Amino acid sequence: MAEPAVRRLSRLLVALPSTRMGGTERHTAALCTHLAGRGLAVTLAAEPALHDALRPHLGPGVALEAAAIGPEAAGADANEARQAAEGARLIAGHAPDMALLPLPWPDAGLGLMRALAAAGLPRVVLAHLADDGPVPAAVAAARGAIGASGCALAAVSAPTAFRIARAFGVPAARVAVLPNPAPAPAALDRAMVRATMRSSFGLAPEAGLVLFVGRLEEAKGADLLPAVSGRLGAVLACLGDGPLRGLLEARAADDPRGLLRVIGPVADAGTWYLAADALLLPSRREGAPLVFLEAAAHRCPVVATEAALEALDDRMFDLARIAEAEPGALAAALEGVLADPAGTAGMVEAAAAHAARQDWDLAVERMLGLLRAACMAVGDRAA
Repeated sequence: MAEPAVRRLSRLLVALPSTRMGGTERHTAALCTHLAGRGLAVTLAAEPALHDALRPHLGPGVALEAAAIGPEAAGADANEARQAAEGARLIAGHAPDMALLPLPWPDAGLGLMRALAAAGLPRVVLAHLADDGPVPAAVAAARGAIGASGCALAAVSAPTAFRIARAFGVPAARVAVLPNPAPAPAALDRAMVRATMRSSFGLAPEAGLVLFVGRLEEAKGADLLPAVSGRLGAVLACLGDGPLRGLLEARAADDPRGLLRVIGPVADAGTWYLAADALLLPSRREGAPLVFLEAAAHRCPVVATEAALEALDDRMFDLARIAEAEPGALAAALEGVLADPAGTAGMVEAAAAHAARQDWDLAVERMLGLLRAACMAVGDRAA
């Protein structure tokens, strides 16, 4: 039998089925940038409404393409049909060698999966989050597209890998784990940043400042923030956007002490981590939270729930202060950190060392390996 033709892997299509900026989207942008740095011509297809938020995170060599592939309220069938049509259009227009499909949730890109499988395009499906609950019928119905030749699977954490394997009906060993690195912190003077940020709040230099960074929704534990704030003697600054923002702003306006502050979304939380005494991560479900790694890299202590840091397994107890997802327990853990910064120094240094080990070179090498394996599975060999 004749050898298959050799095709150089040079054109990558990344289809991002999302409508909001968060950890999945920032990781996707960074991964695109690093892959472009390895010489790939990368096209990132995303909803036009996301482009302004994505651009600051993209480097040279990444082209943004407008595509109606984010979930809408039109219903699962209509979304899947729309994604399939857009996926076929993108494939025809860009003639990619391979594709990457980052999934905020298992059912976020079902139409795109079908389009990629129908085109026989080598592809990697990268899962960021998955639930323990029943597998949605639409996901189970898409298992054929996942199992088809040329599809490699990956997840950003071992727990998510296990859940995504269950959702798509494949052996757990088939799902690779891809590191979720944080950007290196900027070289800034912590004392100067701390003084400047506290001044902007009207706080004394020694006053306590706690951060929440993330989507303002129940999955992230944002509904717990007013009750946590009510038990703290420190400012709790909430960075992010989401369905609970209006409620939090109303509670902040009614706070007689003025300690609950809703800041809204910020492009770069680096200076906030340097200025803060702790990050609060009260999530009920996470994949591999980038905000933990960002805080750790900036040597900002972290108080978190077990669900928030499950990707770290038992290491979480050495890298963060763990508390139950209950306002009293979270507030008590924060007060402990605020009262004894010297006592958390070992934890902070261990977390910083962990963050430093999450290397983009390793993540990119693993992704390139998965893309090559997907190409081999459909009869191609990387040059």
